[in-house]
Amino acid sequence: MVKIFDEYDDITIVGGSCNGRYRALYKLTRLPNAEITYDKLLEYVRNLRQKFPDRDFMLKEARYDGKTFYVITRKSYTKVGDKIKIVRDRVPIYFNIHEQAIYVPRSYLKQQKKLTHYVLMRTLGALKIARVKYVRTL
Repeated sequence: MVKIFDEYDDITIVGGSCNGRYRALYKLTRLPNAEITYDKLLEYVRNLRQKFPDRDFMLKEARYDGKTFYVITRKSYTKVGDKIKIVRDRVPIYFNIHEQAIYVPRSYLKQQKKLTHYVLMRTLGALKIARVKYVRTL
């Protein structure tokens, strides 16, 4: 796993500026004094479940290297009739509340970098942990 904002700080997103006329580069930066709490995580997952009831978002507890993490993720499969379909567009985000740290599995950053950056931008922005800053026009 990779610690976001410490071991991996190059979280950039390409988007539109000036009403989508120009392509621009944005960078995700952590807010100073932003606090991660269990209540914030639970409320965020509740909102996701209300907006997207078919996507099965969940907050679960996991242990890794003797530490407790809270993971925002989705089920890795869905049932469509009698068939089981693998969900490929999910990115689990691990939160360590005691260390106030955020982690993402290294494999997701290698295989699905753009998706991982986008999910981090949306999730951490909604939790008021980070914000997106304009870097430059492309």
